[in-house]
Amino acid sequence: MDKRREPRFQADQPVVVTILTEPPIRVDALVKNASGRGLGLVTVTPVPTGAPLRIEIEDSIVLGEAIYCRADPDGHFVGVELDQVLVGLTELARNLAAFAPDFGVEARRP
Repeated sequence: MDKRREPRFQADQPVVVTILTEPPIRVDALVKNASGRGLGLVTVTPVPTGAPLRIEIEDSIVLGEAIYCRADPDGHFVGVELDQVLVGLTELARNLAAFAPDFGVEARRP
């Protein structure tokens, strides 16, 4: 019997994961399953338990924490507990540009 609080959905979505260490480490990953509270990722690189993660999925950024990492036939399976989800970033950028046309230019200046 599955004792999860929420159902998990199978997926095969490629993502980019940044392990927020010093220096940050970027790795390609594949979302294998997802729920409202977490993700199951497969990476080629092991991810330290407790590491904060930034996950880029299409037009979204997900922030979370690596809860566990175990060997997997395809590399390493990482359980991620979600903390924050930011969606619609392209639309947000368009709306900001409408209010402040130089926003994109200013943000890139040193």
